[in-house]
Amino acid sequence: MAFPDIKFAGTLRPTQKEVAEVVREQFDAGNKEYYIVAPPGSGKTITGLYLWAEFFKCPALVLSPNTAIQSQWLSRLDLFTEDDDVVHQRHLSSDPKNPSVLNSFTYQSITLPSQNKSDFESLAISDWVSKLMEKNLARDPDEAMIWINDLREHNPDYFKQRFGAHVKKVRDAHATQSGGIDTLHKSAVENLQYLKDMEVNLVILDECHHLLGHWGRIMHGIRDFFGDPYILGLTATPPHSGDYDTVSWEQYHKFIGEIDFEVPIPAVVKEGYLAPYQDLCYFTRPMDDELTFVSNMNDRLLELLETVSQGDAETGRMSLPDFIYKTLEERMLLGGPAENWGDYADRLPRFSVAARVYLYHVGRAFPLHVPALSEDQHMEYGDTLKYVTPCLDRYVRTYLMVDENPRLHDLAGELKTQLRMLGMQITETGSQACASPISRVLAYSKAKVKALQPILKAEMADLGDRIRAVVVCDYEKTSAVSEDISHLLSNEAGGAVAAFKQILTDEETDRLDPVLVTGSSVLVDDDLKEVFDDAAKHWLERSRFKVDWKWRSVDGFHVMQGQGADWSPRLYVEMITALFQQGITKCLVGTRGLLGEGWDANKINVLVDLTCVTTHTSVNQLRGRSMRLDPDEPEKLANNWDVVCLAPEYVKGLDDYIRFTKKHTQIFGITDDGVIEKGVGHVHAALTELKPEGVESSAGLLNDDMISRIPKRGEARELWGIGKPYQREPQTSVEMDPGLLGPELKGKGFPPFSYAETPWDEATFTFAVSCAVLKSLVESEILTSIVLEDVEEYVHVGARDGGYVRVFMKETDEESSRIFSEAVAEIFAPIRDPRYLIERKVAIGDISRKTKRTFVAEYMEEFMAAQLDYEVLEKNLETKLVMVHAVPTELARNRDRADIFLKHWHELVSPGKMYFMQRDEGREFLQQARNEGLVPLKKVHRKDIFM
Repeated sequence: MAFPDIKFAGTLRPTQKEVAEVVREQFDAGNKEYYIVAPPGSGKTITGLYLWAEFFKCPALVLSPNTAIQSQWLSRLDLFTEDDDVVHQRHLSSDPKNPSVLNSFTYQSITLPSQNKSDFESLAISDWVSKLMEKNLARDPDEAMIWINDLREHNPDYFKQRFGAHVKKVRDAHATQSGGIDTLHKSAVENLQYLKDMEVNLVILDECHHLLGHWGRIMHGIRDFFGDPYILGLTATPPHSGDYDTVSWEQYHKFIGEIDFEVPIPAVVKEGYLAPYQDLCYFTRPMDDELTFVSNMNDRLLELLETVSQGDAETGRMSLPDFIYKTLEERMLLGGPAENWGDYADRLPRFSVAARVYLYHVGRAFPLHVPALSEDQHMEYGDTLKYVTPCLDRYVRTYLMVDENPRLHDLAGELKTQLRMLGMQITETGSQACASPISRVLAYSKAKVKALQPILKAEMADLGDRIRAVVVCDYEKTSAVSEDISHLLSNEAGGAVAAFKQILTDEETDRLDPVLVTGSSVLVDDDLKEVFDDAAKHWLERSRFKVDWKWRSVDGFHVMQGQGADWSPRLYVEMITALFQQGITKCLVGTRGLLGEGWDANKINVLVDLTCVTTHTSVNQLRGRSMRLDPDEPEKLANNWDVVCLAPEYVKGLDDYIRFTKKHTQIFGITDDGVIEKGVGHVHAALTELKPEGVESSAGLLNDDMISRIPKRGEARELWGIGKPYQREPQTSVEMDPGLLGPELKGKGFPPFSYAETPWDEATFTFAVSCAVLKSLVESEILTSIVLEDVEEYVHVGARDGGYVRVFMKETDEESSRIFSEAVAEIFAPIRDPRYLIERKVAIGDISRKTKRTFVAEYMEEFMAAQLDYEVLEKNLETKLVMVHAVPTELARNRDRADIFLKHWHELVSPGKMYFMQRDEGREFLQQARNEGLVPLKKVHRKDIFM
């Protein structure tokens, strides 16, 4: 059919133009699949329609996960024209029975499965029988069927649940193999045929991350049914392979391919189409009863470890250290010994490392043929549970459980129970992670909801009546908990109800007039009930919905009990969102199921995330809620909060912190020195540097710092550089605490002196070192793109909170950036195996203010010469060696380069001698410096950043 003359009448944003250019290249090359990732608010819908009208020019099917998104596609055609007029309605359809040129439907309308399960029932029963026999729960098919039929008769609800699971399994397997069209409902097949008759040749999949389940399996068959059309996948939250099973991921990847273009969130913020934000965190400590439980579990593990660390002469039980030593010595596998260590380590990579770490920690030497551990292996298995678990797993499965002595079986059971409490399940076939009650106690600690009060109070003080806060939880109430922790976690602990009640307990936060909205409840602050009731009635009158409700009074709040044909979560979420936007309530509490994908409220300026989600999809969906522009607040900046519970002195006591850091690996954020990076370091520089177990000792200072940032919204917004171009390619940066002088000499560096008008600080000192490095790289002709006189213009040094400093090279290519950053990092990092070392000295002392201006200028030149050639003259000044640094590898390859570096070091940083490390003098000097604590010890972090 002839494609109508539809044209885009608007103007594409810069990032939309980039998408169009990428798709044009792929289109011209004959590609059929396109996969675009773009954040909420970046204009995905307009981009998709533009590509349809300008490139593909064919009948298209747009599929969306819900009707709200479905309707957006047709409404956005107001930016397109047909023959210089509005696009004719006859070319648009949202009715699967009456398709047209552009069809916007839901996934459900064409993937509805058949209600007739008879085709799969026998296969499902066979699968169930096989599974029972595989697990040794039945000896033969007849015995399995007796059990299944008994279950059908005496426990029909459970039978229906399990049978349904097996039906789904065989249906999905069939759909994967056949394409699944024959598993669809008759109406869905009819809808597909109507579209095929319309010659649909483009399928646009909105929120295509949903294709990892049933919809994805069916889409393979639909593509074949349409005759291999163009596929355009769009999403704001691309899934990651680690979050899904292998079969589902491979199917998804095969269908949609690699991401062709990703519009980064910072680019859209800088363009001014998303609101800027700052990520903040608040640390808490478990409540006393929770801490007692965690402590007891920790003690029980330590007691068990102490028990198994000793042998038992009465039962003949071998101790765990002896067992581990013997296993490594004999390179023992289940089928016999490995031929050599390499084969053994390949077969048991995790255990072969963990076992050596365990022996190291209990003070046992390794068997002769077993290699020593590398530093990286020590660091990777530094956590007690990480190296103990593989050892106990092997001890339990290959020794205790197979021994003839039943007392060893009892010990195996006790160890398995204790490890299950810590999140590790040992079975007959191996160990695997499982839910840890300790981790759950921390995740849903009562201390976390108590943190809402200091956070919200500080936000109220800054925003006043403009505050629009949203608190998101995993559940309305916590799902069922095990007996072990039922005394700690009530069915409200950590849920939205607990958060809502906590806000009401404080007179100040109660003034937010909070409302809780979940899939089954609407709770309203008692102070708000009358105003809310009146506002809700007015909204419903305008919306023409037919509903009514009653109020049930509970201590401190009221429960809204709706009734009527139109009453549903979708309706009351829409209504309450509108009242939130108006300011009737200034705080919504809800679950991520309702306040996640597809929910929008552009006035949100405070988001408190109490969920445990860490997947890329869920994290980005949550954060996307606060980024919408608010036309009434053009200077809007949203604060996104995480609350983290810490008990680092106990095993599993850092699980909540680990969740927090994992979550932020998915998030771009602005840092306090104005660059954009992924990872927890953008929340605070110290979180990059601090080991997890060291966070708690700094928690109070970190909390104070986070609270102090609340009123600095304007400064944080300025850091984003809105309106400035976004540099898509990453820059290599170095971040560290440069260790300026040490506490006893703070502010007394050389140059300038403590009495100078601008004494060095961490940033200016690092700038001097970095300039010396870059000048040396330029003069040595290692970097040739800049001239010596312009060096200072290319060095960026940004001061971060807590004395941390970031360094990178501006406006340069990726390779030059890498060389420069690596050279700076080597100076500040712990010394490994340098070719040359160089001294850094300071001058300390006092000179009267009267002579400062005339004397300093005169003395500086003399002092420099003195340090190079002869002793310091008497002028009330004393030189002191404060640090020894490695000369960067690139500048230490030969003596000529090293001398160039020495010259610039003397010019910009410090007088001092350079030592050649292949001579005894150099090696002795390094050893003495180590003994006196004059070598860098702090870790230097290399990060990719964006500007």
